[in-house]
Amino acid sequence: MKKAYIFLLFALMTISCSTQKSTSNVTPVANENVTYEEYFTGNTMRFDFHHAGDSKQEFYYFDRVIREGVWAGSHLSLINPFDYGEQHFRIIDKASGKVIYKNNYCTLFNEWQTTPEAEVTSRSFPEGVIFPEPKNDFCIEIYARNKVSKEWEKKFAQTVNINDFNIISAKENKYEGIDIHIGGDLAHSLDIVLLPDGFTADEKEKFIESCNMWSDALFKYAPFSNNKHRINIRAVWAASNEKGIDKPGFGKWVDNLLNTRFFTFNSERYQMTEEFQKVRDIAAEVPYESIFILTNTDKYGGGGIYNFYGLGSAGKTGRTGEVYVHEFGHSLMGLGDEYIELGNTVSALYPAGKEPWEANLTRFVNFEGKWEKSIEKDTPIPTTVEEGSTEKDWKIGAYEGGGYLEKGIFRGWPECMMKALTDFCPVCQEAIIKYLDYICK
Repeated sequence: MKKAYIFLLFALMTISCSTQKSTSNVTPVANENVTYEEYFTGNTMRFDFHHAGDSKQEFYYFDRVIREGVWAGSHLSLINPFDYGEQHFRIIDKASGKVIYKNNYCTLFNEWQTTPEAEVTSRSFPEGVIFPEPKNDFCIEIYARNKVSKEWEKKFAQTVNINDFNIISAKENKYEGIDIHIGGDLAHSLDIVLLPDGFTADEKEKFIESCNMWSDALFKYAPFSNNKHRINIRAVWAASNEKGIDKPGFGKWVDNLLNTRFFTFNSERYQMTEEFQKVRDIAAEVPYESIFILTNTDKYGGGGIYNFYGLGSAGKTGRTGEVYVHEFGHSLMGLGDEYIELGNTVSALYPAGKEPWEANLTRFVNFEGKWEKSIEKDTPIPTTVEEGSTEKDWKIGAYEGGGYLEKGIFRGWPECMMKALTDFCPVCQEAIIKYLDYICK
C-alpha cells in the first residue's frame, strides 16, 4: 500500500494557529451579501494540510498555502447553503470578522475512520481545500461532524498573512490543458476537470477518447442533458511512467502518476487514491471546481466523494459510462448510494436516530427540506412497488433500503442511477438541479 505519511511542514508564516475540539453550539454562517470584488482578487488560493487520527478522534496539521490560477467558481454563490458533507471550512476576513466564503466536503479519511484498521491504529491523509484568493489577511476554520451526535465541531483555525513570502506560487503550464466541452462562461458554469492515471506517454489519444466518452455519458442523463449550456469540461494531459493502476490484492504495483489503486480499504472494486494533494497539483493546470479521474484499466470499479473527487475505470468494463455518472453523483453533491450491501463498514456513517445529510436518503428524523413535499397524501409510508407495475405507475414515496442498509433508511424512488445505474430518479434530479442553480448563479 502506498501510504500517506505525516509531514509536519510548518512554513515560517506569520500565523496564529489552534487545533481544538469544541462541543458547544457552532454558529451557523449567515448567507450574507458578500461582494466578490470587495474581498477577492479573482484568483484561486489553496490551503493544504494533513488530516490524521483514528476511529474516534481527528486532528489537522498545516502543510502549505498556494496561489493558483483564475477562480472558476461563482462570484455570487460564496456561502454554501446546503448542509451536506462530513466537513466544512470557512474563510473569515480578519479585519471585519465576517465569513466571506464557506464550502462543505467529505474526505477519504472520513471513510477510513469506519474501517477495522482505524480501531487499532492512527493514520494521516494529505488533503487541501480551494477558495477564491482573499485580498486581505484571513482566518481559515475547519469543522467536522461529531461522530455520535452529527453536530458540527470546530477542529482547526489558522490566520494567514496574505503578504507572507512563504505562500507558494504554483508553477503553470507543466501539463497540457484540453477543452472537452465548453458550455458557458467561467463564473456561471460548473467547471469539471478530467485527470488521467495509468496512461503512458504514447496513450494521449486514448485518454482524450475516454474524456469524450465521459462527457457523452454525462450528457446522456437528465438533468445534465438539459444543462449542457452551463457545464464546462476540461482535461489535463499528464502521462504515467507505467500503464495501468495498482491491484494490491493480486500483487500488482505500477508506477502510475496519481497512485490510484483497487482494494481501497480492502474492498476490491473500490478504486481511489490517497494522494489528494498531487491530484490538486495537476488539476490546477486549468480552472476547475470538480475533479474526476479516469484510470487506464479494464477492471470494473471506481469511487466518488463529495467535493473531493470522483474516479472511474476508462477501459471496457461493460458499464463504463454509467459508472462515470454514478460516481459523479457522489462527487458533485454527495448523493448517497441507494443500494444494499450487507457488511459494508461505511454503513457506520448512517447511525440509527440520526438523519443522513444526503439529499436522497432519510431516516425520517429530520425529513424537512428533502422530498417530503413531492409525496402525495395517499402514498403509503413505507412505500412498496406493486407486483406487475411499471415505472409509469411508480410514485415518489419512501422505499426502504439504501445507504448499504436493508432496514431503517429510505429512498424516494424504486430505481435510480444511485442504486442500479439507470436514469436519475425524480428525487435526485430535483436535488441536482438545485445544486447546479447554486453553483452557476
